[in-house]
Amino acid sequence: MLNVSKPVAYLILGVSIVLELCGSACLEACGQFADKKLTVILILCYLVSFGLFSKILHLINLAVGYATWTGVGAIATSLMGVMIFDQPLTIVGWISIFAMGLGVFILNLFGTPPEETPTGEEAEKC
Repeated sequence: MLNVSKPVAYLILGVSIVLELCGSACLEACGQFADKKLTVILILCYLVSFGLFSKILHLINLAVGYATWTGVGAIATSLMGVMIFDQPLTIVGWISIFAMGLGVFILNLFGTPPEETPTGEEAEKC
C-alpha cells in the first residue's frame, strides 16, 4: 500500500496503463514468444503494471480504477494496433472506441460519490 495523495494515485495508474501498453505491444511483436527478449520485457511490463495497480486500489475505487485501467488500455491498444501494426478497424470499431472513451470519462466524473470531509470525532482521528 502506497501512502500518496489521490492525484498521485492517478499518476501511478497512468504509469501502470503505459506499462500495460508496452507489454501489449511486445506481445504482438514477439511472434508467439519466439523473440525471448521481447517476451521477457512483456512479462516484466505486465508484472510491474499489475503491481502498481494493486498498490493504489486503497485510494481509487476498484470499479473506477479497473474500468479506467482496462478501458484506457483497450482504447490505446486498439489505436496502437491501427497505427503501429497496420490492423484495420471498421466504422463500428471506431464508434466502439469512442463509446468506451466516453464511458470511462463519465465513470471517472460521476462513478463514485464525492468524498466527505471528516467532522467531529472523525476529524480528530486524522
